[in-house]
Formats: sequence, structure tokens, C-alpha cells
Amino acid sequence: MCVIGTMTIFQMEQKHFTDYISPKLIDRFPQLANFCTTKPNNIVDIDYKSPQGKLTLWITTQDQEITVGLTGDMDCDWHTHMSLFGANTPEEELEAATQLINSILNDQEPIVHSNLNGYFLTDDISALEKYLSKNETVQLFKWSDL
Repeated sequence: MCVIGTMTIFQMEQKHFTDYISPKLIDRFPQLANFCTTKPNNIVDIDYKSPQGKLTLWITTQDQEITVGLTGDMDCDWHTHMSLFGANTPEEELEAATQLINSILNDQEPIVHSNLNGYFLTDDISALEKYLSKNETVQLFKWSDL
């Protein structure tokens, strides 16, 4: 553990982080168990296809953090780090990832598809229009649609 000013940063070796996070994710989402791949440097990647096979939800423990992303039209359409959800410890990252993954898999998280930018999530569907590029169109989906 390292203290910077008044903020505490918990540091964990990659292997320890992966060994801590991976089984807990599989405990919460047993359907992901057969989709785990161990990569060099003690990283676990999970690639889980949507029901129609059009989209992949991916999760990785790379860089001692949980990253969740979507791949459909591009190599990586979209991704986010759990620190962007205010998660600073492995436990907080696990909780944030669990909530996000659960929302996606249970059709509670709208998935946006842009003809220019692929698939992504957004916090504010009503604000999408003001960010669209010329000739860009978007559609909304649920996980089960894809």
C-alpha cells in the first residue's frame, strides 16, 4: 500500500490481482467460466458472446485493474475502467464490474450502436444526438437483441 497525500492507493502484483478477481467474477457469473483465457503475465481475459453472436462482452485483469469492453464491429468498439466508476480498491472494482456486467447481461443497460463508432454504452441516451457526427446514425439495443 502506498499513501499519496490523503489518498491511499492499494497496489497488488498482477498475479495476486488476477488470482483474487477471476474466481470472484466466475462465482458471480458462472456462465463466464468456459470463456476465460489465461494470457502471458498472469492476465485473464474473458470473451463472452451475446445470444445472437453479434457482440462480445470482454473483461480483463490487465494492468491490475478490471476493464470491461464491447467488441462487435471493430477490434474494440468501447471499454471502460472500473476506476471511472469511483473504484479504487480491488473490492470496489469487483463491485463496480459486477454491477455493470449484471446490468448488461440482464438487459438493463442500453447498448448503443453507431454506424461510425460501433457499439458503446452511455449514461445519457437523451444527449446522444448532440454528439453525433454528420452521417452518423445510432440504434439502441439490449444484450439479448444482439
